Amino acid sequence: MNRSTLSGPAATPWQARRLAGEVLAGFVASIVLVTNIVSFSALMFPGALAQGASTAIWAMLIGSAVVGLWVSRQTSLPPMASGMDSPTGAVLVVVAASAAPAVLGAGGTPAQAVQATMLLFSLATALSGALLLGLGLARWGSSLRFVPYFVVAGFLGATGWLLVAGAIRMATGHRLGSLATAPWTGPEAAKLACAAAACAVFLALRRWVRWPLALPTALIAMTALGGLALHALGLAGPDQGWYLPSLGQLTPWQPVQALGALRADPGLLREVLAVLPELAVVALVALVSLVTKFSSLELSRKAAGDLDVELRAHGLATLAATPLGGIITSMQLGTTRLLESAGGRTRWSGAACAAMLGAVALLNLDLPRLVPLPIAAGLVLQIGWGFLAEAFARPLAQRAWLNLALALLIMAACVHWGYLAGILGGIVAACLLFALSYARLGVVRLHLSRAQFAGHVSRSPAAAQALAEGGEAIQIYWLSGYIFFGSSEGVFERVRRDIEAAPAQRVSHVILDFSAVAACDTSAPVSLAKLRNFCAKAGVRLACSGLADGLRGALAREGLFEGRDAPPPFADVNAALAWAEEAVLAQAGLGPAPGAAEAGAAEAEARAWLQQQLGSTAAVAELMPYLERRSFEAGQVLYRQGEAADAIDLVVAGRLAVEMAGGGAGAGVPSLRLRSITTQTVVGEMGFFGHTARSATVRAEGPATVLTLTRGRFEALRRERADLAAAFYEFLLRTLADRIRVSERLMLALGR
Repeated sequence: MNRSTLSGPAATPWQARRLAGEVLAGFVASIVLVTNIVSFSALMFPGALAQGASTAIWAMLIGSAVVGLWVSRQTSLPPMASGMDSPTGAVLVVVAASAAPAVLGAGGTPAQAVQATMLLFSLATALSGALLLGLGLARWGSSLRFVPYFVVAGFLGATGWLLVAGAIRMATGHRLGSLATAPWTGPEAAKLACAAAACAVFLALRRWVRWPLALPTALIAMTALGGLALHALGLAGPDQGWYLPSLGQLTPWQPVQALGALRADPGLLREVLAVLPELAVVALVALVSLVTKFSSLELSRKAAGDLDVELRAHGLATLAATPLGGIITSMQLGTTRLLESAGGRTRWSGAACAAMLGAVALLNLDLPRLVPLPIAAGLVLQIGWGFLAEAFARPLAQRAWLNLALALLIMAACVHWGYLAGILGGIVAACLLFALSYARLGVVRLHLSRAQFAGHVSRSPAAAQALAEGGEAIQIYWLSGYIFFGSSEGVFERVRRDIEAAPAQRVSHVILDFSAVAACDTSAPVSLAKLRNFCAKAGVRLACSGLADGLRGALAREGLFEGRDAPPPFADVNAALAWAEEAVLAQAGLGPAPGAAEAGAAEAEARAWLQQQLGSTAAVAELMPYLERRSFEAGQVLYRQGEAADAIDLVVAGRLAVEMAGGGAGAGVPSLRLRSITTQTVVGEMGFFGHTARSATVRAEGPATVLTLTRGRFEALRRERADLAAAFYEFLLRTLADRIRVSERLMLALGR
């Protein structure tokens, strides 16, 4: 909703009522926040330090007002309420428990202990604000928000449990764990019963009444009727305990003046400086709490917000609140939900809540004395129940028992040891689960043999047939992702099982392609070295391709490329496959293609191959007059990308490379190698018959000889020897069909 929706000179009666509802929602939420602040102040300054409670209340109210006003305006998920953050407040209590006794032990007075503790609170506030603002300005929000669902659910469950426990303690004075054994009085039971009844009314209104002002209207009516009933029964006095406790007289906090006074006392200053390292923990807890709460709010509202915006808004407002005397506050998840429950729908409700907190501090308004205790407790009970239902309803419905169990464990840890311990424990559990799941999934994304993956080398029919029939000798594994202690061992086990499952001596080469591997830890080279040793014992040669520089260096240090038969790392999987194919063909007696020095023998073999392709109805000697014999040196170009495709070539000797320009002619981008072509193969037929430009550049890798059929001679062949042209057509069709069959085998293998 636009920030100006409820303002302007032409506001309608409906808008006025809507604005009144927003203000009322903020008023209701502020009462709960004030109650929360009062409880924290008692924990921060107990016993002889109780005089500091009024100062802490004032500082928390000012901090909540300043942060709440700014955050309600800037937040990406309105409405939002800000107040004393429970995890951060708990750490501040620990800081107070360390600092105040140290000051008293050094001979300081209770007033000096309070002043030193409050000054530490202000320093922690400034440090936390700087951390949040810095992360927001750096736009690191997306890097911080990877919070697993069960952590969020545990956080929500703990918040709900603590709210329910707080409501019961608010109504009866008894802790939740001692309800069964605590001695009960009639008034305590009556207060709890009234709170439960109020909670039931609020839950019924939320479920069955769609009017947005239903809850605030019910709150007003119940407060008025409750007040009348208490006065009629003579229970309205402060000694009866049916109203929230009074705030008392508040004491403003001025950190700048306190800092000047502290500098004049070196001994006291040393005691304060000794506690400074703990302030970093406050900032860290504030960050973790904000990220987790915001993720929980996104989950509950099923909406996406901008964490960078929240970090910047909270950081800037926290820094602004520090010199004004405010101490760190943050988004309050429970009170934000209360704003919604009370009818708040826009930024105005959050701003109204913050303004009310500021008014309480500056004017010393005693808001708690206006609301009967059972109604406030019932409202908190309703919010707590909502959090519990939200945390566990989804995993129960989905029967996600592991998520449910982890959420319950995290909730218990948050309740027993605090939010920070529970959240960090949940994140550790998430990391372990991810490691186990990723290791079980493995980093082997694809596994094919040479029979299924032909690579980028076009070979003679005899060589291609031999590789197709004996292709299981070459096993190729494509790896991807991050290789760590679990997944690297999985690679070893996978390859070992595959080799042992194959017949003896059937596998001769294993290729591991790392081109899609992002990184690895130090255990990966050890596992791969173990795999190399296993392959050596099994008579299998191991090759690696696509290695990044860091991983290649790590494997080299483990000796993976050492030894007489150890191949060097290859640039890509096709280069590694070509090396393995040459070894398999050499073992089969087919050997590498002859060079230019043996061109005569190669041409004779090519004639025999071509005669076989033409069949018995056509003589290759009759075709030779139409073919032009051409020889090339290493690097010499046969075709250039973009030229007219006006010839077909039959490779007689040597090897050709097919390359595509990386960025067009003259772009300066390295060419991309598409494939290699060996003897007794055809090149250029696609562009020739398609009457298109050359799609790639073809050059000789070394001395090479080809037989060229130009377009002019091909037309002459069709005119003069139609039978010979038909036999040549059939030969080319078989060549294309063979290539299609290779592609089909690959597609079938990929689809398994």
